[in-house]
Amino acid sequence: MRSMKHYRAFQIDPDGHVFGCINLVCDNDEQAKREAAALVLVHRIELWRLDQRIARFDLPQEVARQ
Repeated sequence: MRSMKHYRAFQIDPDGHVFGCINLVCDNDEQAKREAAALVLVHRIELWRLDQRIARFDLPQEVARQ
């Protein structure tokens, strides 16, 4: 039986405030990073597992300039 891990992908507004959270259940950190990176559309995403930040995904440059 696989051990699934729980992650949270926090949506961060331009002022650096959290305004939303997406729960992810993944096999490992790498899968969670791929899924969180796919969530970057208009806002920065920070991926956390418990109290540890796993990764930060910024907006692409072309989106950030608009």
